Amino acid sequence: MEHVIKLENIPVRVKKNDVLCQVGCSQESPVYEEVAAEYEALKTEMLALCRPVVLFRFAGLDESLATEKWKAGTPVVYALYSIGGEISRYSTAAFASGDYLKGMLSDAIADSLLFSLEDGTACSLKEACAQRQKGVAGRLEAPNDIPMEAQRVIHRETEAKASCGIGITSGFMFDPVKSSGVVYLLTDDEALFLNQHDCGSCSRTDCPMRRTKKEHQVTVEVLQKGKSRSIALGHGESILDGLREGGMFVSAVCGGRGSCGKCGIRLVKGVLPVTEEDRKTFSEDELEQGFRLSCRAFPQTDVTVETSFDGEETFAVLGSRPDTQQAQKADQYGIAIDIGTTTLAFSLVDMKTGVALRSYAAVNLQRVYGADVISRIKASCEGETEALKESIRKQLARGILELAEGITEKELVGVTAAGNTTMVHLLMGYGCESLGVYPFTPVTTERLSCGCRQLLGEGLPDVPFTVLPGISTFVGADIVAGMLECGFDQKEELSLLIDLGTNGEMALGNRERILVTSTAAGPAFEGGNIRWGTGSVEGAICGVRILENRAQVETIGGKPPVGICGTGVLETAAELVRTGLVDETGRLDEAFLEEGFPLAEAADGRRVCFTQQDVREIQLAKAAVRAGMETLLLRYGAAREDVAHIYLAGGFGVSLDVPSAITIGLLPEEFSGKIEPVGNSSLRGAARFLTEAPAADRAERIKRAAEEIGLSADLDFNQIYIEQIMFE
Repeated sequence: MEHVIKLENIPVRVKKNDVLCQVGCSQESPVYEEVAAEYEALKTEMLALCRPVVLFRFAGLDESLATEKWKAGTPVVYALYSIGGEISRYSTAAFASGDYLKGMLSDAIADSLLFSLEDGTACSLKEACAQRQKGVAGRLEAPNDIPMEAQRVIHRETEAKASCGIGITSGFMFDPVKSSGVVYLLTDDEALFLNQHDCGSCSRTDCPMRRTKKEHQVTVEVLQKGKSRSIALGHGESILDGLREGGMFVSAVCGGRGSCGKCGIRLVKGVLPVTEEDRKTFSEDELEQGFRLSCRAFPQTDVTVETSFDGEETFAVLGSRPDTQQAQKADQYGIAIDIGTTTLAFSLVDMKTGVALRSYAAVNLQRVYGADVISRIKASCEGETEALKESIRKQLARGILELAEGITEKELVGVTAAGNTTMVHLLMGYGCESLGVYPFTPVTTERLSCGCRQLLGEGLPDVPFTVLPGISTFVGADIVAGMLECGFDQKEELSLLIDLGTNGEMALGNRERILVTSTAAGPAFEGGNIRWGTGSVEGAICGVRILENRAQVETIGGKPPVGICGTGVLETAAELVRTGLVDETGRLDEAFLEEGFPLAEAADGRRVCFTQQDVREIQLAKAAVRAGMETLLLRYGAAREDVAHIYLAGGFGVSLDVPSAITIGLLPEEFSGKIEPVGNSSLRGAARFLTEAPAADRAERIKRAAEEIGLSADLDFNQIYIEQIMFE
């Protein structure tokens, strides 16, 4: 039998609408304002009294709980959730003093906190299951699915009394009462995660917390890579919502607004009406074949859909290439991490030499909430902070455990990470409300230090975890790490660092003075917002030449075309401009205006095209980057010729075709011959910070020396931006 997993200090939240619903108060109620005011006064006090704890244990189903369907010994997780007894005592005292409103509200707040505890640790449960190659096939809870006596089994199996002092009464009730027990049934299907309580099958039809959407429940059967699984949707839920809740990754670059066209599915059985967004994304033939956007699909009856998620799971991620000439054994090791908006990259480094010995990479699964930081901020502000935090933490835990395999804690010195300010906020669980509104104030941009196990959970090495300092909301630790790697604080010559990722950050300066800024370039350079855009996956078109109005394409790995990655997008735009198929205003030739310029045929027979809207996306993105660059030069008092080193960071910079970039005006001709791709400078800077003793002080000097130039109200930037929209 496995040991008990104990989770503490778990962030919890209260849902106001749920609390007021429990006490029978709606906005139409004549006492709504009074009750709502009392709730607001109580909420902070109740949160301070909350003592959350969760216990998990992987074991076999106890014989006393076995049924005809679920045999004794079936793999399960016994789970016990508790928020402690302080709130219950507070509620009891309020009732005893005659303050019934306070007593009712505090009790309802306690229930809301207890429910949020299960939601808040779902990612931890899913990660623990994944480590054992298991999924969750369902849940059993008393008294609806199993008898009340099951509470005693859960209490025993989780060692609740010894672990945290939770008792159980002769009537099989936990003490403190604001505790609940669940038995999760496990399956070999790792992708399945049906951990949610099903109000539709619950006997408590009078429960004020009953999710009424289950009364309108429909079932969606999802076919993916030869496997079939079912998800339940309620009133107002899209298929994308169901895929998210089911833990299935799907690219949703626009965050589910129906504008990016990346969350496509194919209807196999049933009815899904064609929406306006579907018609903008798919051709009539594709619509006839059943293609739909999952974010716009709100089925009214049971349906079956098929999805492949466009192979996004196999993103090629830029990291530090391991030095195969070096010995793969060291006396001490460190792990450096780049937390990118799109991808995550890890390096195991030799602390003595700084050489990268092993690497690990993954797609940032927060992409399901949108491709850019604005989408993530919006999702956080709409209540997804906990889900976003758990998503990134479990991915970091997986990468660290992968690299640390076979290494003792004594040999592992520490972990350092760099990322943009939004990614750091989501990692730490900070609210993002102030990041998205003027004056765009971060919770902090200082260096952060804590324990790796404390941050990421049990099973992780007990070593220091450090996040590099950032500069502002829009220029984060990843750019500080990049400047550290490129030696901005040590050079007399003027240098320019450009990170052509989702956010378009850049820095200009030397050891005397540094100016930084960030432009809203959007995800176009990474394939986002492009009709056939995709990440750097096998089959992505990465090279394009146009001869006699016909495209010759090169794909990653030489595989059949599946879409266009960032370099392919840039080269397509440049070729269309070079051949005159796109004029200086960005208008596509009339012959291709309606359906786009054909590049290739995908394996399923669909034509991979570059549309008029795609051209517009590139115009806006390149204008933002170029205008930001020119504004920095203007504010620094430097000419283009004065810049001695131009460092291009990120995977896009490594594979950038400089003549194409100059053709469309992304870079000026004066930079030709001075451009140096530096790969993942954020990851390499994080590794340098970890392995070189002076690097921490250097990073702080860079932070202090950097001055941010805000572009949103800069008249020069706006004028240059308008000029740069045109193709040169």
